Amino acid sequence: MVRLLDAATQGAVRDRSRIIPRDFVLFSLTDDETFTSYGFTNFGEDVSVNVVLNGAGDVGNYAFYGDNAPLQSIDAIPLKIGLEVDTIQVVMNPLHPIVQIMARGNEQALRTARVQIFRGYLDPASMLLVANPRSRFLGQVNTAPERVAAVGGQSVRTINVRSHTHEMTRTSPAKKSDETYKLRSGDRFGQYSGTAGKWELWWGEVKGATS
Repeated sequence: MVRLLDAATQGAVRDRSRIIPRDFVLFSLTDDETFTSYGFTNFGEDVSVNVVLNGAGDVGNYAFYGDNAPLQSIDAIPLKIGLEVDTIQVVMNPLHPIVQIMARGNEQALRTARVQIFRGYLDPASMLLVANPRSRFLGQVNTAPERVAAVGGQSVRTINVRSHTHEMTRTSPAKKSDETYKLRSGDRFGQYSGTAGKWELWWGEVKGATS
């Protein structure tokens, strides 16, 4: 899919003297039908930013926490075409108060959280965004372990995120069950699907005792 960029972003990318990238990570958690978003950035301060959510150009406004460095690092994001599942690591500061609320206070919900990563560019003179950051990665949390460092070390929470193409690899056993087939005008194609694997089949001879 062709990525359509606005003129300001194109100019920032093409002019090497103007490339000051900043990342914006949005975690969307659902717990007991409650939807909560947590945004983090390496912008350097807490900001409210309009971000381009998808290829259609839809824009949403979110708060991104950047003060006291909650976002430590993000793996390089491969921009490519295809259905290959990519996994990247988002390293967070577990001591940041908002990271603690998200990760420790909602640990169960975090395991299935949706993740969207946006990239924006700053003007080197004003240090303001040249345009709304655009989505570069869409996926779901895979694991989010916290590594507690020894005395004098730096603890981190590494959140492993799989790209949204992982959803296309999921299968549902229900789709091949007898109950599901029967919904299609009484189709009994799956009538023996649960027992056929246990049948003893004798081919070309009569089953009987052998001497």
